[in-house]
Amino acid sequence: MKLYEKLKDVREKQGLSIQDVAHNILKIFGDRKAISYRTIYRMEKGQIFKFSNILQVAYAMGVTLPTLLKGTELEDRQIIRKKDCLDEFRGEGFIAKVVSSPLRSFLGLHVQLQTKKRFPTVPSPAEGSYEKLIFIFKGTLTCLVGEEKHLLKAHDSISFRSAISHGLENNGKKTCEFLVFENPKHF
Repeated sequence: MKLYEKLKDVREKQGLSIQDVAHNILKIFGDRKAISYRTIYRMEKGQIFKFSNILQVAYAMGVTLPTLLKGTELEDRQIIRKKDCLDEFRGEGFIAKVVSSPLRSFLGLHVQLQTKKRFPTVPSPAEGSYEKLIFIFKGTLTCLVGEEKHLLKAHDSISFRSAISHGLENNGKKTCEFLVFENPKHF
């Protein structure tokens, strides 16, 4: 079944009109972020598919994303475009955007860390096999892993068991951009 067919099927089985879904989205996401009736209509015709729109419709219909995607062409793979950020975390001197599907076992973050700032890290539980990989796009990043200190530059990477105490600092002169992958994901 195609996702656009499933969207309409789930909506109709719940006794919701497109207008009901649009109203629910407006209540949940507000004027600035809510998608319109027309967008939902076009989604059900297979004309528009932004991941952020799919998430809004799932929330508005009260179904989980895995439930909505089950049995569709997107159950086993997903493309998340740059403009379709799934979630974003901001702190003092950093922006971290989730770049991995919530259906996958790993977590992927695209991080922008300003100069002279630290990116907060949380060690994974000691039990289990948690791993972390960090890949630098731009700038430099000081990565503290246990008692070791590593200076990483553009196109360098480091991987380690994420239960080890670790920290990330930008001591360079420019904003550092990097990817963080953790498997399995842990919050």
